[in-house]
Amino acid sequence: MTYFDVQPPIGKTWPAIAAGAALLFAGALSVTGLNLFGVQFGFGFIPLLVLAIWPRRANGILSIVLVFFAGLFTDWAAGGIIGQSALLFVLIWGVLRPELRSSPFSPINMIVIWLATCGLAVVVLSVSGVFVMGIAPDLTAMARQMILASCLLPVLMLLRKVISMRLTDYDDWG
Repeated sequence: MTYFDVQPPIGKTWPAIAAGAALLFAGALSVTGLNLFGVQFGFGFIPLLVLAIWPRRANGILSIVLVFFAGLFTDWAAGGIIGQSALLFVLIWGVLRPELRSSPFSPINMIVIWLATCGLAVVVLSVSGVFVMGIAPDLTAMARQMILASCLLPVLMLLRKVISMRLTDYDDWG
């Protein structure tokens, strides 16, 4: 992952709003799950996919506000610890810094970004869950969620490319 400069480019409003709406939809989807052959697969890591492919030229202040409130909505909808997803989403958005990536959507960079996202999510969810609830997290359920989200990553990348080709300003999404 390379960086152009320490100064981010001028952000635009519509990419931030579109990505925020996608994150809100993914947060609502993360409440549901799938039962295959007696094994429950949750969609809890689906919002992290949206954070991993966040547009580079999205407005920073608007993005952070949308990310925070989408995290609060996800916590509220899932009935979990209020603020845990908001903390996780803001940390992931702040660590990955989509506006400073030069070529964030090559396959190798996307794998590195996704692995960093999953690692940070496991650590933050585990530590905050232990401190607040006092119980250890179910790592096998987290692993199933990561596997399911990892399988959906190429589909979401393709969908993102199709959307960016339909828009007139490709650089906002590229």
